[in-house]
Amino acid sequence: MKLKYFYCSILLIITSLCFSKAYSQKYKYTKYYLEAGVLGGGSFYLGDVNEKLFANMLPTFGAFVKYKFNGHWEIKLQSTAGQAGIGEFDGKFSKTTFVDVAAIGEFNFFNFAVGQLEPYSSKVAPYIFAGVGASFFNGGVAPIVPFGLGVKYHFGKRWNIGAYWGMTKTLWNDNFDLVDNPLKLNKGMWNNNDWYSTVGVYISINCFEICKACIDGRRKPTNWRR
Repeated sequence: MKLKYFYCSILLIITSLCFSKAYSQKYKYTKYYLEAGVLGGGSFYLGDVNEKLFANMLPTFGAFVKYKFNGHWEIKLQSTAGQAGIGEFDGKFSKTTFVDVAAIGEFNFFNFAVGQLEPYSSKVAPYIFAGVGASFFNGGVAPIVPFGLGVKYHFGKRWNIGAYWGMTKTLWNDNFDLVDNPLKLNKGMWNNNDWYSTVGVYISINCFEICKACIDGRRKPTNWRR
């Protein structure tokens, strides 16, 4: 419950900071429907061994390819690899190396980096995301549910940068910290104590421009031969 309130507070702050600059119908954007980028940051673990946010962070890197439905809705395929510090256990510091792949949907609160004639077009936007995927760690694999929030900025003709904070819940697996089910929970999809979290930044480039002569960016207008 505390984590829920913390996320809401962060989102409110981001939205307040962006609000004064968010809306304009004058930005001369070119519309693209694909985006590719790289990311970097740090990851930490929350669970049986550690309950402190941002403790024992270790490097994480990744890449993604994104499809843009419009200025609000996007979906991406993302892969990240890194390490999360577990903490002191049995007198020594331990860490877990992971590689995950996930399909993630994003919702931009403002109409982000779209054509200049679209209402409320913006080159900055807070966003939230959620998805499903799989993570490989400690010799096994587990389904995961990543979700979180962030803020993004469009600059130049084709470039974007962003910052985000995401939480990842592991399902049917309580071995991320190498401490398997110490609470003796009844095994199930959600019944474990293991989470890992990533705080990161990314840079991306837009590609595959939507044709300017198309009405919706996909089809030619009925009178295009004239």
